Amino acid sequence: MTTRDKWIDILHELHTAPEPSPELRKQVEDQIRRDLARHPPPKTGLHPSIPSLPEFKFTPLIQDALTRVSQANGDITAISGIDLSRYSSLDFEADDPVEKQENLRKAYVALGYTQIRKDNLDLISLVGRNQWLLGNDELEQNLKTLEEDVMREQNEAAIIARREKGAPV
Repeated sequence: MTTRDKWIDILHELHTAPEPSPELRKQVEDQIRRDLARHPPPKTGLHPSIPSLPEFKFTPLIQDALTRVSQANGDITAISGIDLSRYSSLDFEADDPVEKQENLRKAYVALGYTQIRKDNLDLISLVGRNQWLLGNDELEQNLKTLEEDVMREQNEAAIIARREKGAPV
């Protein structure tokens, strides 16, 4: 008979065995109480051979974040880091026309930024994050080339202006 067969027989016997008599149950419970009195369980709940957890110390950055979250009291802006005031409506009821014009300019800038942000999020979902990052890298390279061209043209314009004034180049 294999070990597996022995276990099956034991489990079958346990499953089909009748309930123990009240006297036998009392004897077993008394024995359990005596054993527990002799070897009480540890107060920490852990076995004595299990080492205690090491002292853990958070970095100052994480500690600051935990402090900010604990002091938030349900204020989502304190936790998320998103400044919702950027998306609030601007005051167009101002009496000063210059202030109205400035608020209108800010609104156009905010709208343009939001539209560009939406377009970028749509692109990420359409082509995937890696392709989007590659596209951004290509745009950065193009921008760098254009900035170098502008700088070269400005230098040439400055040289021409100095020559026309007769100043040394």
